[in-house]
Amino acid sequence: MLIYLLNKTPFEGVKNLILNEIIFFDIKLNLDHYDALICTSKNALIALEKNKIPLNLDMQIYTIGDSTACFAKQLGFKNIKIAKKSYANEFFKEFKEELKNKKCLYLRAKNIASSLNLDLKNSGINLDEMIVYKNIFKSSNEILIHPSVFIFTSALSVENFLKNYSLHEDDIIISIGNSTAKKLLNFKNLFVCKKQSIEECVALAKKLAFKTPF
Repeated sequence: MLIYLLNKTPFEGVKNLILNEIIFFDIKLNLDHYDALICTSKNALIALEKNKIPLNLDMQIYTIGDSTACFAKQLGFKNIKIAKKSYANEFFKEFKEELKNKKCLYLRAKNIASSLNLDLKNSGINLDEMIVYKNIFKSSNEILIHPSVFIFTSALSVENFLKNYSLHEDDIIISIGNSTAKKLLNFKNLFVCKKQSIEECVALAKKLAFKTPF
């Protein structure tokens, strides 16, 4: 059974299906004005790198997901905190009190699935937001094979897929998290990965593909 990953990260035995393109905006920013930087995607940090923003490597970084934290470490940031659970609402619960005494900047996409920005502001946190990138739909002419395992890594990846393709009744669907899964509740054979990481999704996909007869 084939495994399709709606993401560009390469894995052995997995076929990447890219239906989006990330556009980074030109930004100007002085990180010295902030105590804490909130990043829920490594694309936010890539935007800093692409715009050659001088980095305050001692500032506190708050992240969702190991890949974002790893990229922050690669850039040289020293003080990185990773949410224990990789969901925006859990991030809010875990850090809301800690962030109240800090001047915070949330670097984000133009469209986001969560209400993290509003939750933080409504709780009294001194938060600035900066939109640093956007995802745009990119069509594909590739003919898919069914049944297969499909891994969706964001709510937007589901939306883009359904603009171009359809899921069959006997396909296996893996969601990276609950926000993404909400877009897939009409489909059976849906599995939500226990840990929000692409690596874990791929490991689950390989187990399911192996167990499922062709």
